[in-house]
Amino acid sequence: MKSLVRRCFILSSLLVLIPLRPAAAADKPTVNVILWFDTEDYLLPADDDATKRLAEMLTQRGIRATFKLVGEKARVLEQRRRRDVIAALKKHDIGYHANFHSVHPAPSEYLADAGLLDGMGEFVRREGGGAADVRRILGVKTLSCYGQPGSSRGSQTITPLKDIGVAPRGLPCDVDEGTHVGLDEKPFWYGGALVVYHMGQNYTRMDLHDPAAVAPAKQKVSAIADRLRGDGGGLISIYYHPCEWVHKEFWDGVNFRRGANPPREQWKPPPQRPAEETEAAFGRFAEYIDHIRAISGVRFVTASELPDLYPDPVRTKGASEEDFNEIVSRLADPKAGAADFQIIGGRAYSVADQFELLALVVGDWIDGRKPEFPAKVRGLLGPDSPPAASPQISHLDWFAFRDATRDVIGFLKANQRVPSQVFIGADAVPPADFLTALASACDYHRQQGKLPLQEGVSIGTNLELLPARHVAKDTPGLFGGWIIHKEGFRAPRILEIARLQAWTLKPAVLKQSATSGKAGGAKE
Repeated sequence: MKSLVRRCFILSSLLVLIPLRPAAAADKPTVNVILWFDTEDYLLPADDDATKRLAEMLTQRGIRATFKLVGEKARVLEQRRRRDVIAALKKHDIGYHANFHSVHPAPSEYLADAGLLDGMGEFVRREGGGAADVRRILGVKTLSCYGQPGSSRGSQTITPLKDIGVAPRGLPCDVDEGTHVGLDEKPFWYGGALVVYHMGQNYTRMDLHDPAAVAPAKQKVSAIADRLRGDGGGLISIYYHPCEWVHKEFWDGVNFRRGANPPREQWKPPPQRPAEETEAAFGRFAEYIDHIRAISGVRFVTASELPDLYPDPVRTKGASEEDFNEIVSRLADPKAGAADFQIIGGRAYSVADQFELLALVVGDWIDGRKPEFPAKVRGLLGPDSPPAASPQISHLDWFAFRDATRDVIGFLKANQRVPSQVFIGADAVPPADFLTALASACDYHRQQGKLPLQEGVSIGTNLELLPARHVAKDTPGLFGGWIIHKEGFRAPRILEIARLQAWTLKPAVLKQSATSGKAGGAKE
């Protein structure tokens, strides 16, 4: 008996000595770090070894990174029989980084004069085979994300990602960095895909080959984590290329600079760094990563986890009647004067979502049905061409509005995108203007309990689409800044299509339970 009492006393004493984690710590907002590597150099064999070393280094630390492979890089690893590299990569998240990366024509070059639909088709034709090879060689059913080569970006590459097997959790993801389109330096939805791009102050990296860069880089990433934690959590984006550890110059700049396109037989590997420089770079990177791992409340995540971290309840659960009424109230406000995405109770509605929702509800009323809530919003693309200037129409009689609405619903079901124009008899009005007419009818029904059969509806004129402001303007450096593009290369048509797809732009809202998860980055 005394022995039992003594053991209990010792155990209770030990428990007193063990520091208990405060309950509040479990609720502390988490800062997620997505670490991704554009794995693209298929000319310098030393890049294979650098890729393997990085993958193994991170695996040893319990971190899963996202390695975005070029199709030709995967094929070269297979041809060189680098099963060891492939095995090391398989322990990480595998994304896609184009088929040949910098061999001309690059995506922005073959999309420069394309529209939305033919551009999507051309992207699938040129890049689908590479994505299939990466999936086959790395043994994955779907790729976690896509990211464009260099600044070779176009909205036509985002929407068809699911068609080429880039759809973690069934949702296309795009992860890269640039300034073509962005939203408050946070993840966003665009073209039906979850996008991490133009992260601004939430993007960072350390210079691998500068000994003086380590301390400032540590301070910077810690400061970003502190700021995001204070904002309730968020995402830090960090990227590298494995070839940065081993080369003196990027492989594609050696061969494809400013439009050069030599035959494959003349491709040259880039000059390689001395072994001691590579070793020093690996040492600095390890120190940098270990510092990030040690920051309180920080965890590493992969592109495959993004759909869980940033779910879209508008797609999965639908729009409630309360949300519908709030959307109508905001759109019908005479002071609105423009169309913008809306956030209601943590749920984000793009302008395209609003257009689809209101059209379907009005369609139910027209056909004598009671709309069912939550109302499913499948998600539309933006228009495929810009609208003509709106005729000076401020009011529609009921029958003209009714027939136009039925025509719009037929278009949505057949094409799954916002029409570029809505016909009111012989006149065509911009879809943004027709959105105000839908809101007018819904607002009348909300207040009167019936449709405006006698009164008709009001309609706006040349309503501005505010999300289009988040698309970059055509400047000489936007595309021309990439060394692979020809000197002075510009692609205003790509930006025009991108602004049309701003109909689909909306914030990606971080799931509340994702702001207080466990730290670490081990494979699930």
